[in-house]
Order: sequence, then structure tokens, then C-alpha cells
Amino acid sequence: MKGLASMKVTLKTLALLFIPLAMAVGQEDLGKQLSKVAGINARNYIGSFLSGLGADLNSGFYHSADLHDVLGFDIGVKVGAVMVKDEDKVYDFVMPDEIQYGAFRLRAGVDYDKIIAGSPTVVGSKTGKEVRGKPGSVAAGQLLFTTPGGFDLKWLPLAAPQASLGLPLGIEVILRFIPTVSLPEDAGKINFVGFGVRHDLDQYIPMFPVDVAVHFMSQKLTLTDNADQKILTGTGTALGIEVSKSLALLTLYGGYQFVEKSKWEIEPYTFSDISTGTSVRVDGFSIEGANTSRFHAGIRFLLAFINVHADYSFATQPVFTAGVGISIR
Repeated sequence: MKGLASMKVTLKTLALLFIPLAMAVGQEDLGKQLSKVAGINARNYIGSFLSGLGADLNSGFYHSADLHDVLGFDIGVKVGAVMVKDEDKVYDFVMPDEIQYGAFRLRAGVDYDKIIAGSPTVVGSKTGKEVRGKPGSVAAGQLLFTTPGGFDLKWLPLAAPQASLGLPLGIEVILRFIPTVSLPEDAGKINFVGFGVRHDLDQYIPMFPVDVAVHFMSQKLTLTDNADQKILTGTGTALGIEVSKSLALLTLYGGYQFVEKSKWEIEPYTFSDISTGTSVRVDGFSIEGANTSRFHAGIRFLLAFINVHADYSFATQPVFTAGVGISIR
């Protein structure tokens, strides 16, 4: 029983690193904010956030191209973090052509501005932009609408518990897994699973001076509310090649991920339409990650069976990745 309780605590601790995700799509916070946007506004509001998490998802698969011997293994935790750029914090919110204001129909460009520049995205300012009636309008100076606020995030971290196992023929399998657990702050529940395989290439080249391997990884992350209604699903796929060179306790590694994809599916939700003053159910939509490939380089320290590693990815959305674990070669 103590072991089971300890595992639950560990999973809760890992779930803490999903807080930015929970904030952005959890039922109490961004569920309310997302209800203010639809169409192009919804995509622009949440797009950079989900693209960043997709980059995190496709990170940290290895820390050496020297694969495990048969039944050798790694167990550890990987944490990827995308630094939020200033340009990802704002977008141009597009107001509808007309909105209802009491008994009046107000028109964009005449009674209020059509484009609300500098509106915060999910990762931007906590304070949304106010839309007020223009001078000469029946609603002059009146607050008509406030665009959704963000959560003022500087980094987008994502944690992934990972285990690797060596098999015959220079093959290694990778598993990432978090069973369904409740997130902090009643922000919903998360489930995460990923499976991958790596293959040793330098075994075919006698006396080759560096280790070389290839990898393939597929992952899926699902977030639901506390009533088990699905909010979003994220998937990641990566295919790449890596090299490494060990020098005593130090290993230098790097590689090129020549295929990288991430995609997030947002489920249908209720939208408060200010053009009609009603709430309507709108279709869900999908967001694809900005990264399609990446170079990365890193360093690992192996002290007995404890390994600590970190790397940096050069890509459209750069990712810092770090990890710690137990390694039995």
C-alpha cells in the first residue's frame, strides 16, 4: 500500500508540470476564456500555446546513441520547455461586423474598431483588451467587450516519464506513460501514452568511431474535464537519427529529427456570440505544431548508474530538454 501511495504522489508531482496546459484548457479558467472566441480568433488565441506543447512532446527521447544491451534499461523523467517569444503573446482580435447593444445594432468601423491589435494569446497578458464605443456612436465610451486574457507564461514545460529496454538485434523500445490522473486546481484529468523504437546502426560498420542510431516515436495526450468530457487530444510523431561519443563519465550527443509532427484536436464547445447575444455550440478545430524538423545537441553525465542530461533543439520553436534517471547498460 505504501508503494501504491508513493506512485500516486509521483504521478501528482509529474502532473504539476502540466499546469500551463491545465490553465489553458481547464474547465474553470480557459474554458471560460475560450467561450469568447471562435473561428480565426480561437486559432490565433490558442495556436502558439499548443504548438509549443507539441514541440515539448517530441523532445528528450534519448541521451546517447549507444543503445542498451539485451535487458539493459533506463527509467527516468524528461522535461521539455519552450521559451515563449514576444510575438507569440499577442494577436489581432477580429470583431464581428455587427454586435447587439441593447435595442441597437452597432457596426464595426463606425461604432467600434474592427481589429483589436495587441490582444493577448493564452501565453500573453492576463488582462484582455477592452473594446469601447467610438465617439459619435450611441455607445460612445461604453465597454462593449473584453477580449480573453492569457496566463502570462514565460515557459511552456511538459514532463514525460520514460522507460527504455534493450532487446536483441540492436533494438531498443521506449515507453512513456501517465495513467489518468487529476490535475491540480480542479483543472481536469490527463492521460498520456507514447511508444517508440530505436535501432543501432553502427553495429553494421566495424570499428566506427561514434555510436549511431535511428529512432521513431508516437505519442498521445488527452485532457478531459472532471466529468470525463474530452477537451482536447494531442498527438506527436518523430523520426530521426542520432550520434554520440562517450568520454569517461561524459557523453556528447546530437542528431537530426528529419520528420516531426504534432497536432491538437479541440473538441466542440459553447461560444458566447456577441453579434447575436446568444450562446451557440461551435465545431472543434485542429492546430498543427510549427516544428517539422530540428537539429539538437546535448551532454550527459553518467555517475555509476545515475544519468543526468540536457540538450537544446535548434528549430522554429527551440526546446530546452533536461532529464534524470537510472541507467543499467
